[in-house]
Amino acid sequence: MITSLRNPHIQAARKLAKRTVRDATREFLVEGANGVGQALESGAPLTILFVQGLDDGFPDLTRQAQARGVQVLTVSDVVMEAISSTTTPPGIVAISRFVDRDPVALLKEPLTLAVVLAGVRDPGNAGTIVRSCAAAGVEGIFLGDTTVDIYNPKVVRATAGALFTLPFSRKVEIPWVLTELGNLDLYRVAADPAGETDYDQVDFRRRTALVLGNEAWGVPAELASAVDARVSIPMSKSVESLNVGMAATVLLFEAARQRRASR
Repeated sequence: MITSLRNPHIQAARKLAKRTVRDATREFLVEGANGVGQALESGAPLTILFVQGLDDGFPDLTRQAQARGVQVLTVSDVVMEAISSTTTPPGIVAISRFVDRDPVALLKEPLTLAVVLAGVRDPGNAGTIVRSCAAAGVEGIFLGDTTVDIYNPKVVRATAGALFTLPFSRKVEIPWVLTELGNLDLYRVAADPAGETDYDQVDFRRRTALVLGNEAWGVPAELASAVDARVSIPMSKSVESLNVGMAATVLLFEAARQRRASR
């Protein structure tokens, strides 16, 4: 059992809390049984698995990891607490290599429903959106440079492993990708509380790219000419707006509903 925080594997894992280190090493932390399980099931490039305590509480995940040649290290409670970014350590943490796709390659995929994140800053919102995208059948996500890093530990946890189930690109130039999506005949729909069209009046059966902006000011004004429609979600006057994670979920499941009904 590893009990020393000076162990090189432990020191490397602790440094992955910093984006600069993640970008330099192209590795990130996956915390908890759900995330690790999804990573193993999807064939993600895990390199090390840390399991807390002598009494392995995750035998199935440990066996799967070992069968794939992943190094498994048993660590003390203190070490697990130091590795994990959570208040209550999950007992199992892995290191994975980056799994994002090149945006040019992703644009060549047969996208019928895509999502573009232009300035989503809150890790919880970003993780919720990724999870909803996976559940609603989105085929690709493009994250702009002003959006929170998808490999941020809080985002990774909030996705509950969903970032391993669908393709995404990060640090994308939003004006460029919106132009490219338009050239591919995707209908670019921006979520906007002041939008002129109610969300359930949009034909989401067509090839669509849903554009989601910052929590405070929405889709940047300079992108107005790069979208085809701005849609809103009608709600009680006592509520000004939904947070972007909730709004994205409503819009994505309306798209999924329409697509199911048209089959």
